[in-house]
This record gives sequence, structure tokens and C-alpha cells, in this order.
Amino acid sequence: MKNGPTSPAKVLTDRFVQTVKPPPSGRQEYRDATLPGFALRVRADGARSFTIRYRDPHDGKQKRASWPYPEFKLAEAREEAREARRKVSDGVSPVSARVAARAAREARKATSLPETVGALCDEYIERYLEKKVRRWKAAKGEINNHIRPLVGDIRLDEISKAHVREMLADIEPQYPVAANRALQRLRAVFNWAIEQDLVINNPTAGIKKPTKEKPRSRVLSDDELVAVWRACDDLSHPARPYMQFLILTGQRPDDVRSMPWDELDLDMRNWVISADRYKGTRDHLVPLTNDHFKLLEQLPFRERGGYVFSASAGELPYGNLVRPKQALDKASEVTNWTLHDIRRTVRTGLSRLGIRPDIAERVIGHSVGGRLGETYDIYSYRAEKLAALEAWGAHLQKIVEGRKADNVVEFREAGK
Repeated sequence: MKNGPTSPAKVLTDRFVQTVKPPPSGRQEYRDATLPGFALRVRADGARSFTIRYRDPHDGKQKRASWPYPEFKLAEAREEAREARRKVSDGVSPVSARVAARAAREARKATSLPETVGALCDEYIERYLEKKVRRWKAAKGEINNHIRPLVGDIRLDEISKAHVREMLADIEPQYPVAANRALQRLRAVFNWAIEQDLVINNPTAGIKKPTKEKPRSRVLSDDELVAVWRACDDLSHPARPYMQFLILTGQRPDDVRSMPWDELDLDMRNWVISADRYKGTRDHLVPLTNDHFKLLEQLPFRERGGYVFSASAGELPYGNLVRPKQALDKASEVTNWTLHDIRRTVRTGLSRLGIRPDIAERVIGHSVGGRLGETYDIYSYRAEKLAALEAWGAHLQKIVEGRKADNVVEFREAGK
């Protein structure tokens, strides 16, 4: 592969790594001004990796160690590179050390067995998912969002069908399809564990999917949406701001529920959902409108970090949504809807407002046309997505204020 010219050294940043354009051919190298020998390499196909050059202390040859992006973030790769330089100073080849460390980890795994469902899930993710499944991050999200919180602490010698049924009963009322996926994933975890001689039995055996799936087409009407918005006023924190943010953004309920403060850039007014927990293979950018920003500004514990919507001072994401959803149903008198239907309602509403279909799809995080550049430049179409979300916010304001009763707060003040 033909190399492009090496650019002058500059301080590499996360944003630069995310947004730098691929070269037309070959590859381009961007040297880091803060760490000698460390660089970002970008190929014409968009793939990028971090590298460091060093002279092997054993044979004196010039060599290179590398760390692929996004598996390694910039800060992680820098620290790995610093450690590689330390090893060279100590007379150790970084590549040989990595091979030896990997072999040692595999040897330790071979002699120790996981004791809990959570530990088994860790083994499954590291030894199978990340190596054999192309869309492994979505599967990892199913484990971390639904399986681990509910049965992760149960010992493998105690897990039973009753535990599995309790898990499904907790998920199914609000996330019926997710309950099916959680059952499938837990079954796959234990099937793999049986093949690896880690367990003997599968506690999911004989348990049927809790929900008969069929494509949903439920979209809330404007009157129903107004009724739900008004009913949010009767909810306590964090249910009220969570529901309002869901309606204002149209993002996946789980992505909003488990949003950490460190995904938010309030100065640039961006929310970047990390690919590590996003249902896809890339980060997803949600521009923040004035309505989003005002709601977020008023939330407690903002300076402490942790999770945005939390009932535990940011330590844990907001948990069971069944009760607040039931309260919304009762207060709004809107029936037969799920939180995911809000997402479909927003997508449909954007089309009604004349937003281009490809922009509306990008707003809610759907891939459009498999364009490679967008995988790495998450800021593509930011202006268009912001305009679409502002139009949606203006529409909400119009219908809420146009149908308000005397005791309904102003739309712009609803986040208070």
C-alpha cells in the first residue's frame, strides 16, 4: 500500500481522530507532538490505528507496535505506547511482551472457572463474541443492559429456570422484544459455556419466548402525545425529565436511560452515544437543541458525573420504568403504547414536518446507505440533524401550547 506524506507533528485529540478525512489512496500518518514515535495512521478505506515506532532491543531492527481504533481510544493507545517505550528502555521487546501476556491470560483462564453468571458473560464476551461475531457490540449491549443487572450476581451452581423467568418478567412489560433477545442471548451464553466445559446445564432450556413478535406500527397522534407530555408533570425525578428527553430526542429508551454525563459535551451541545453501548458499530451523534440543553441544565448531580437520569445520585442508571409508565397510562388515558413507540412517533413526525427521509433516519441513529465515511466522521450531517430536532421541538411546543389547559405549564418550562 502506498504511503502518503507524514504530516507535521500535532497534539492528537479525540475529535481529530474521529473526524480526520481518509486520504484518497494509500495511508496518511499523523505524528503526535506529545509522545515521540506515537502516531495515528489513516488508510484510504477509512480504517485507522495508533502506532509507535521503536528499535527492537534484541535485534536492533526498526519495528512498530499498533493498536486499532476504535477498539483502543486515544488515551488508552497513548498509555499503551508509553508502556511500550518503557519496555524498550528495560531491554524488552513490546511485541514479544504482548504475546507473552496474552498467553499468560489464556493459561489463567484455562485453570480457573467463572463462579457467577456475570463472570461467565465476561468469558463469553472476551473469548467468543469479540472474536467471532461481527456485530458483537449489540450483543454485548443485550448482556450489559438486561442480563447482567438482573442475574449477573447469581452463582452458576444456583442459577435456575425460576431466576430466568423472573428476569423475563422484569423486562417484558416495558420491553417485550428485548425480553425475547435477552432470553436468546442468555441461552447462547450457556450453550457456549457447555461446549467449553464451563457448565453442565442450561437454565434457559425449555423456556419459550415471552412475547410473540410482530412488527409494531403504533404511532401516537398529536393529541395522545400532548396527553403523555402533560402527564409527565405528575412524575417525580428522574422519571419526568427522562420521559421528556425521550420525547424530545426520539432516541432508544435504553440509550437515554443509561446515558452517562461523559457522553455529553454541553459546551459544543452534542450527545455522542458511545459505540460500546450503542446498537451498532459506530458512535452516534445527537445534536442538543435549546430544549434539550435547558432540561439537562436543571438536572441534579451534574457536577458529580455518573449517569444523567439516576435515582442514586448518578451512581446507577435509572432502573425499573414499569411504574412510571403505568402512571403515564393512567394520567394520560393513552393506551396500548410502549416507550419504543415514542421513537417511531418522532420518526414519523419528522416526515410529516417535511424532513428528508435520510436526515430523519440519521436523527434516530439508523444507518443510511452504508456510507463508510460516516462510520468515522460522526459529525456528518450535524447541522441537518440539529435543524430536524429543532423543527420537532417547535412542533411539540405548538401542539402542547395549542391544546393546553389552565393548569398546564408552558412547554419551554416543562423541564423544570
